[in-house]
Amino acid sequence: MKEKVMEALKQVFYPSKTHSVIKEGIIDDVEVKGSKVLVKIKTEEKNQGVIDMLKRSIPAALKRIEGIEDVELEIEKVVEEKEKVANIRYVIATTSGKGGVGKSTVSVNLAISLAKLGFKTGLLDADIYGPNIPTMMGIEGSPVQVDKEHKDKILPMEKYGVKILSIGNMVPKDAAIIWRGPLIHSAIKQFLEDVTWGDLDFLVVDLPPGTGDAQISLTDATKVSGGIIVITPQHVAMSDAAKANDFFKKLKIPVLGVVENMSYFVCPNCGTKTEIFSHGGGKKFAAENSLPFLGEIPIDLEVREGGDKGTPVVVKNPDSPVSKAFEDAARNIVEKIKVLNS
Repeated sequence: MKEKVMEALKQVFYPSKTHSVIKEGIIDDVEVKGSKVLVKIKTEEKNQGVIDMLKRSIPAALKRIEGIEDVELEIEKVVEEKEKVANIRYVIATTSGKGGVGKSTVSVNLAISLAKLGFKTGLLDADIYGPNIPTMMGIEGSPVQVDKEHKDKILPMEKYGVKILSIGNMVPKDAAIIWRGPLIHSAIKQFLEDVTWGDLDFLVVDLPPGTGDAQISLTDATKVSGGIIVITPQHVAMSDAAKANDFFKKLKIPVLGVVENMSYFVCPNCGTKTEIFSHGGGKKFAAENSLPFLGEIPIDLEVREGGDKGTPVVVKNPDSPVSKAFEDAARNIVEKIKVLNS
């Protein structure tokens, strides 16, 4: 009977693949006792939808065998220990539950702040569909170069003490990037492994909003040291940030903390503080989820101007309150990393 079960499993296709569950290598053991079958599965599959499909398709296929009445699946999820990218000490992922919260602005200014603190820092623009880092870092229009001395790897650009890589420097400025998941996965893997990053203390990865292909590809490709959640103050933003937090939880990535961007506005003429988008949402979200709060970043005209002109505020006006806020957040990140690795 066991032979019949194994033959039937050869006809069960693994979801999203063109081969069977046998060829995929997830069948660890099969036990047949009378009319009952126990199928033991070991898998690294992260997609719960795929697991649910296997729970339906395998019993359905085996119950078609005469004499089989009951099928039980015992699924063991194997957590693969990811290797770090060579010569990169910490990979930090910056994300948000939705767009429009200033995530890329935070990534840019945090990366420069880390470099100003004396750390060797890189900035990877993983927002494949909307790469804004070239504009914000003032390298728009500069084509990526090949490193002839290191097997034709990609040579990152360097500005403001930060090594930078973005798909935005590899395609025409207004070209739409119409890629499916596998292409995004390949690109991010290449951005990590086929780039002459050199020795880095921190690689800040600016992820796109949400919890899609780029996020999963990053975690598949390397060990992520920690995540940063960017949120705006208003209550409605908290539910979006919760999705980002849940994403990090499910992939067992420690959250270094929450940054509240656009926290408040201080009138440059009268000094009046105005909480345009309400206030305290980031701190409240952090407290409710037992997460570190990294700091409040005020709204400042120089932040927008610096992003548009390629001179980030921490470079243009390092002594301003907003620059100090970014520097404090960077120091907090360093402290959290030290605690996690102590």
